[in-house]
Amino acid sequence: MHPKEEIERLKKLVNYHNNLYYNLDNPILSDTQYDELYKQLKDLEDQYPQYRTKNSPTQRVGGKAAALFAPVKHAAAMMSLDNSYSPDEIREWYDRTAKTLQREDFEMVVEAKIDGVSCSLTYLDGKLIQAASRGDGKTGEDITANVRTIKNIPHELPGAPAGILEIRGEVYLDKKDLEALNAAQILKAENTFANTRNAAAGSLRQKDPAATAARPLKFFAHSFGAGNITADSFSGFIDQCRTWGFSICPVRTKTTLISEVIRFYNQFESSRHNLPFDVDGLVVKVNRFEYQRILGVTAKSPRWAIAFKYPAPQATTTVNNILFSVGRSGIITPVAELEPVPCAGVIISNATLHNFDEINRLGVRVGDTVIIERAGEVIPKVVKVAEHKGTQEVLPPAECPSCGDPVYKEQDEVGYYCINPSCPAQLRARLLHFASRNAMDIDGLGDVVMDQLLENKYVADFADIYGLTFLHLLNLENFKDKKAQNLLDSIEASKQKPLSKLLFALGIAFVGEKTAEILADRFRTLDALKDAPLTDLQSVREVGEKVSQSIYDFFRSPRALEQIERLRAAGLNFTQPKKELSGNILDGKTLVFTGELKTMTRTEAELLAKEYGGKASGSVSKKTSYVVAGEAAGSKLKKANELGVPVLTEEEFLRLIGKTAN
Repeated sequence: MHPKEEIERLKKLVNYHNNLYYNLDNPILSDTQYDELYKQLKDLEDQYPQYRTKNSPTQRVGGKAAALFAPVKHAAAMMSLDNSYSPDEIREWYDRTAKTLQREDFEMVVEAKIDGVSCSLTYLDGKLIQAASRGDGKTGEDITANVRTIKNIPHELPGAPAGILEIRGEVYLDKKDLEALNAAQILKAENTFANTRNAAAGSLRQKDPAATAARPLKFFAHSFGAGNITADSFSGFIDQCRTWGFSICPVRTKTTLISEVIRFYNQFESSRHNLPFDVDGLVVKVNRFEYQRILGVTAKSPRWAIAFKYPAPQATTTVNNILFSVGRSGIITPVAELEPVPCAGVIISNATLHNFDEINRLGVRVGDTVIIERAGEVIPKVVKVAEHKGTQEVLPPAECPSCGDPVYKEQDEVGYYCINPSCPAQLRARLLHFASRNAMDIDGLGDVVMDQLLENKYVADFADIYGLTFLHLLNLENFKDKKAQNLLDSIEASKQKPLSKLLFALGIAFVGEKTAEILADRFRTLDALKDAPLTDLQSVREVGEKVSQSIYDFFRSPRALEQIERLRAAGLNFTQPKKELSGNILDGKTLVFTGELKTMTRTEAELLAKEYGGKASGSVSKKTSYVVAGEAAGSKLKKANELGVPVLTEEEFLRLIGKTAN
């Protein structure tokens, strides 16, 4: 047999046994036999490297290290799910869904909610070409090289449709693998991971794919992103995913009764701990894609699905002390210093008390026995006093615990503030926020490095970050040439961040990521925003009176203006790139696509309609604005003609939105 043919035969055989082992949990070879088969393939590829392909199972060990993770725009938004925590809340969701669909017999699929990291896999003509993280839902990071190392992700999909196909799912670690990974981290004197989700996230963001390959990550397919599929329901799609070689969550049921969903939820609560992976609840989805299209989405979540989560883990412990933390805005937050206690897989020694009104509501004092709660990645909080043992009332501090200046409180505000702009605690928090991932994204400028920079008096404001030199960094602990150069490269790259990121990084009171993006898109340049009168700021629909005043006051602060000029001199970008807005030509219009389109799939056409402000539906009614009919259109075209709904050809639809067919 020709070496190329033998390599292809061995590749198919290894992939076949990978599927039996990872996806079907039914291996028919011993580990030794599998290793020998794998070795045959690898040896032959080494002998004839011209026949080795990137989709070979031997290439999952990791390729070239990535210098950075490039942005990837999702074909369709990767949305988050709304959460429910009680039978009453899940019934409310069911009632809303039934009312919209005008029927109660719709089928629901219920499956375990894996506690992992969302990932999108894009295939072209059945071959894996890209993997991306969720990111902000619209834009993620390119993690293709790392995802290729995950052994139960197929590189090729047998029988997949031609063109683009996007499969979404969850990357996770089994609990036993987390224990082994943490044991190895301890031996290397490196930080351990708090839970399986953190471990999966950290593993996916390794710059060297070989490091990711060394960690036993797994993947469950759980949803459809974009492309052309024949299934008309979620369960049909999942069955198709299984035939393509994807692992599917084994915990799943179907029902038309909300009472059955609640019964399943109650039965599964205790048994979920016996699973090899972490589960924090269930996901309930309307099964039929046609009904999903009718239900649509909100700004951030699909209306056709909801997470039915289990109550947050709680633990009982003692309050040893109550400390006061100073944030970047100067707000003083009381924090309970606790007797360390395990909760949700980690040891908790601190919990937030939010503010002094909350302390009064709880009646908490030093020495009390309290119940703490930790949900997912949320900071632990004190939820109740189990037993009052303390005697001394907790009062707000008269002086800032960091700088000693008097504490200030607005009459109608809950919070207490330090208003000293030179307060060391505020400076540290502001600098860390400025460098954080969602702001200027300066990789390597975390807590430990920032503390050293402050201790050495190398930085005292944002602009000082851009004055750091190689020699500055080599004076810091654990810094050598490569690490120093990487940080300097990351600082330099941050100069090109768009205005929206810079606005968020500046830490203007009440200006979060979304508001920063709205302002940047509206005013386009920092100077235009800086010079805008208060009335112009107030005219921005999404920006309220309180936020407008805060922005206006910030840009009239001599200290802020000085900082801006220093950042300008450092070469930072002060502009926002124009978005390729498609307009709202179809605003308020409902479109139904039927038949075979020439230049795009139905899914792509529906996404295009949404891009131009329209809504795509799977059924024709009197409320339908247009039916776009391709070749071999059937019952939907007939119904449109019966109801007098306007019918467009594909070319007419494209002309309507100002495009031409390719």
